[in-house]
Amino acid sequence: MYKVVFVCTGNTCRSPMAEALFRAMLEERGLQDRIIVSSAGIYAFEGEEASPFAAEVMEKEYGIDLKPHRARVLYDDDIRDASLILVMTKRHRDMITDIYPDAESKVHLLKEYAGLHEDTDVIDPYGHDYNTYKRCARELEDLLLAALDRMIESM
Repeated sequence: MYKVVFVCTGNTCRSPMAEALFRAMLEERGLQDRIIVSSAGIYAFEGEEASPFAAEVMEKEYGIDLKPHRARVLYDDDIRDASLILVMTKRHRDMITDIYPDAESKVHLLKEYAGLHEDTDVIDPYGHDYNTYKRCARELEDLLLAALDRMIESM
């Protein structure tokens, strides 16, 4: 089974939106039984709800219910068991690979993995308005579509 983990800072905005969008994409393509998806945060407060704007954007724009999501910390098991770890920022990547140097080959910036060949971060909507969350979700959607195509080719 192929396992993908999306990682951001608090696991309340970007990574849960990415997880939910990616899960919907897998279901659309009938791949939900081949790829397991989860999310976690470098500095997550275990059990915290998704950001209200993240939940609102996912519901209004995509019909996805993010309310059941609860933040969780990235654990050793996540690193060990993952086939692929997609992070939102260079800092996330560097923090993970500093602690887990053996995992370097499976930790990628989402933008880089999606084929943009850019060493840039996904925008962080935390503390901003609805429209910023919406822009972030649209950016994630585009990146995830490209990432899924690459993933399918490599499986």
